Amino acid sequence: MVRPTHAARAFLFAAMAALASLSAPTHAQLADADPDLGLLRNNGGAQLVNGNVRAFAAQGTRKILVGGDFERTASGIERFSLLRLNADGTLDPDFRVLIASAGAVQVNAIVVHGGFIYIGGRFQMVNGATRPNIAKLTADGELVEAWRANLDGPTDTVHAIAVGADAVYAGGDFTAQDLWGVARLDSQTGAIDPAWRAQTQAFVTPTPSASGRGNVRSLLHTGTDLIVGGYFRQIAGQARASVARISLTAPATPSAFDTPVNGGERYAYALALSPDRSTLYIGGDFFAANSQQHLLRVNAQTGAPDTTWKPQPNAQVRALVLLGPWLYAGGSFSGTTPQPYANLMRLATSGAGARDTGWLPNPDARVLALHEDGVRKRLYFGGEFAKVGASSRNGLARLGQVIDPDVIFYDAYDIE
Repeated sequence: MVRPTHAARAFLFAAMAALASLSAPTHAQLADADPDLGLLRNNGGAQLVNGNVRAFAAQGTRKILVGGDFERTASGIERFSLLRLNADGTLDPDFRVLIASAGAVQVNAIVVHGGFIYIGGRFQMVNGATRPNIAKLTADGELVEAWRANLDGPTDTVHAIAVGADAVYAGGDFTAQDLWGVARLDSQTGAIDPAWRAQTQAFVTPTPSASGRGNVRSLLHTGTDLIVGGYFRQIAGQARASVARISLTAPATPSAFDTPVNGGERYAYALALSPDRSTLYIGGDFFAANSQQHLLRVNAQTGAPDTTWKPQPNAQVRALVLLGPWLYAGGSFSGTTPQPYANLMRLATSGAGARDTGWLPNPDARVLALHEDGVRKRLYFGGEFAKVGASSRNGLARLGQVIDPDVIFYDAYDIE
C-alpha cells in the first residue's frame, strides 16, 4: 500500500479539520449501546461498587483489551481487572486471565507487541503464578513462563509500559533494586538491565535516595528514544521537569529536551505525539510558564512551549489521544461555558486549541484512559464514572462516529 508523503498528510489533516468544522455535532453525545458491562468491584468490605477502567490496548484490528480494577460484570461474569472486547463492543467470552493479590488489584498499563500482551499495575499473581506487578501473556492470555521481571518492592506499582525491538520499559513507583521510577527489561527473560538506570528524584540532588524518589506515570517509545512523564525534577542524574527524553541504550542519558513545568503537583500523566513527531502534547496536574496549566503543547525536540495553544483546563488531565484534527482529553476538569461540560473534551489542534463546545459526552466522574479503535471512527474511554450523560456506564463507554466516517487516517507511527 502506498503511503502519502508528509506534505500530502499535512494537506489531509487540513482537509479533515475543515470537514470536522462543517460536521461537528451541536448536541450531547450519547454513549454507544455497547460496551455496557456494568463493571463491579469489591470495596474491601464485601460490598460491590462501580468498577474503574485505567488502560486500553488494541489487539489486532478486531479486539480491544481493557484493564483497571474490577471483578465482574453486572450479569455476574467474572473478569479480574483485565478483559477483552470484540470489535462491536461486546465481551469476548474466550479471553479470561486470573489476576490476584492479597490486597487491591489494578491493571494500569497494557501494551500489545510482537504477538504478546504486557500488563502492568499492582498485583502479585497471574494465572496462579507469582508475577509481581508486571507480566507477559500470549495473545490468548496464557502466561509466558520464561518472562519474569522482579518489580517487587514493598510499594512497587507499574503505571506505564513501552515496548520496542530493543527491550521492555516499565514506569511507576519502584523501590526494588534502587530503580526509583523506570526500568529496562530484557524482552526474552524480563531481567532488569543493571547498566541502564534512570532514577527519578522529586528534587534535584547530588545524592539520589529512595526517600526522595519521584515516579513515572507515562511512557512513549518513539523508536529512537523513550519519552518519560511523571513526577520528578531529576532523572538519570540530570534536572528535568516532569518529562524527559531518554536514550534507549545504556547508560540512560537524557537529551536536551526540557519542559517549562514549574509548579503545582508537577505530574505528567499523559503524552501524545503528533503524526510527524514534531509536537508533543502533555497532560497532567501542573502549572507551567506563561500561566499555562494542566495541558501543554511543546516542541518535541526541545520542550519549548507553544504559547499560542492554550486550552487551560481547570483541573488535571489524565489521558490524551489524537484523532484527526482533534485532541481528546480526559481527566477531572469541568466548565460551564457555553454549556456545562465535565471530564472529557475535544480540542482543536489548530489555532488556540479551542474546545468543541458542541461535543458534550459528560461522564459524571474522572476519565483515566482513552483509546481510538482500529478503524478510527469510535472513541473508547474509561475511568471512575458511573454515567455518561444520562446513560449508566460503570467505568467503560464508547462514543460512535467521533470523526467523519469518510476520512482516511494513518497510524501516528506509520511514518517513512
